Amino acid sequence: MVVATLALAGLGILAIASATADQPGRGDLWRTQLTWLGVVLVASVVVVSVDYHLWAEFSLVLHAAAVVLLAVVLFAGKEVGGNRSWLVVGPVNFQPSELAKWTTCLALATYLSERSRGGIGLRELVEMGAIAGIPLGLVALQPDMGTALTFVPIYAAAVVLGGLRWRVIVVFVIVGALMIPLGWGHLKEYQKERIRTVLDPDRDPSGIGYQVRQSKIAIGSGGLTGKGLFQGTQSRLNFLPAQHTDFVLAVLSEDLGFLGAAGVLGLFYYLLFRGILAAKSAQDRLGMFICLLVVAWLAGQLAINVGMVLGLLPTIGVPLPLMSYGGTALLAAASGVSMILNVNARRFVN
Repeated sequence: MVVATLALAGLGILAIASATADQPGRGDLWRTQLTWLGVVLVASVVVVSVDYHLWAEFSLVLHAAAVVLLAVVLFAGKEVGGNRSWLVVGPVNFQPSELAKWTTCLALATYLSERSRGGIGLRELVEMGAIAGIPLGLVALQPDMGTALTFVPIYAAAVVLGGLRWRVIVVFVIVGALMIPLGWGHLKEYQKERIRTVLDPDRDPSGIGYQVRQSKIAIGSGGLTGKGLFQGTQSRLNFLPAQHTDFVLAVLSEDLGFLGAAGVLGLFYYLLFRGILAAKSAQDRLGMFICLLVVAWLAGQLAINVGMVLGLLPTIGVPLPLMSYGGTALLAAASGVSMILNVNARRFVN
């Protein structure tokens, strides 16, 4: 797992360097990401070294701190790309919403582990909904709907793992489907256009659909083996927007081709598979829930990003875990993997 995580982070740094090599003022972004990777390695050692039971004891405190930071962002945050998502502390910019994903997994796992083994009822649904829903709501107010949606797989996994009956799940799905028309009316026009573009890719090729169109060109032009590192034209000539953040997989696909992209997805699959194995061999329910909720978080975010890059989902600004540019996102994802390692390292401890 350590090797797979470092390989993904390393490939991300290479893709960032390739994407920004000819971009004025961005040529050193890969060095910044490499510096963050050093910080993340130290933080990961700390996360693994402290017993996960101790982390669980302070889970609500950590989660409350993350919620407070999300509230502070709404009033004193830095606005980037139309979203007030960042806090500035000296020379460091960080995104509390990324850390809130980690604390949400930890808090929900602790909550589930302290309950009896019976199924969950309405009260538990509401209480778990508050744990995941408060940070989700605060992130949505920034407004960063893409990041807000990444909390949904965590809550959904917690509900299923908690023992919610399938009949109730089916009812929730039906009610959710019936609520779609109401939700559609509350979307902003540019959000509606992004959804329409998924259904009709040629609707606005030079406007809302531009990013996805350029992403598909980058992926397709990479062919089987790619054009080679630092040889991709879509990113180096700045045709592909957000090439070092949301669309880093498109950059890698153009440089390393289908085989390179498949290798990246294979590393992710291995990482998630090892997380499931760690849950299976965990010494207690707390460890099992931690592993599976982290897997749900990373798998959900991975699916959203890949779907976005391929034009199967609307472009909503969700980074690729461990690979997209951003120190806080890298720290949060690596901390999630470190919690799985923490559980796995203590599977034989009495």
